[in-house]
Amino acid sequence: MTNTKSNSVECGQHGNQDQTFVCQHIVQGLRERVPNGFWWAKDSSNPRPDAWCTACNEVVAATGGEWTQDAETFAGVKLLCGLCYDIAKTMNLGKPTG
Repeated sequence: MTNTKSNSVECGQHGNQDQTFVCQHIVQGLRERVPNGFWWAKDSSNPRPDAWCTACNEVVAATGGEWTQDAETFAGVKLLCGLCYDIAKTMNLGKPTG
């Protein structure tokens, strides 16, 4: 994926899409088609807020809910296109992906 403008990304599968950010474990689960959980800040006005897996959620919970440097390193945030994000979210929430 390459950045084509500030808030979009060119996805090899979906073309030019909105950019989103997720933990490396969600990306790995998407590639392997294995759900890892899907968490995000519920109070976000962003329709595709930053998301993380259950393992990352447990790491952050152990720090009292703070995204420390260790938690951020564990998460290894990655860029996804909006449609890849939607597919990962649907897969992780147990809904059919089509």
